[in-house]
Amino acid sequence: MEAFKDLPKIFIIDACRGENAPKSYELAMRGNEILHGHNDDGFLIIWSTTKGHRVADLSLLSHCMKNVVTSKYKSGYPFKKMLQDIRTEIRKNKSSEWYCVENQDTTDYDIIFQQRKSFKKISEHFIWDGFI
Repeated sequence: MEAFKDLPKIFIIDACRGENAPKSYELAMRGNEILHGHNDDGFLIIWSTTKGHRVADLSLLSHCMKNVVTSKYKSGYPFKKMLQDIRTEIRKNKSSEWYCVENQDTTDYDIIFQQRKSFKKISEHFIWDGFI
């Protein structure tokens, strides 16, 4: 489509990718906070979990993405940094051991969202520059 030429194309797939339940482990952290890691951590389209696994809370990725993006996009915060914050938010949740957000990134530039002067409300989601 001509309208999307020279624009980044972001695909977010919030779905299970198999039937296996991953094994979790506690991440070493300073202080008393305990975060949970997924056994396929270490990777950088966006998936809610790695290939072959399922998730326990189907809305956790969407919820964390909405919270992080809406709180940071106005300041010019790069999307790649937002993904790191989304992972951290997921790990703070009790269902986090089911999640390992996987990104396949082939871009050589930062994606930065810009606020539109007007927005449309669709259900409980808002659209800003094509992001729901």
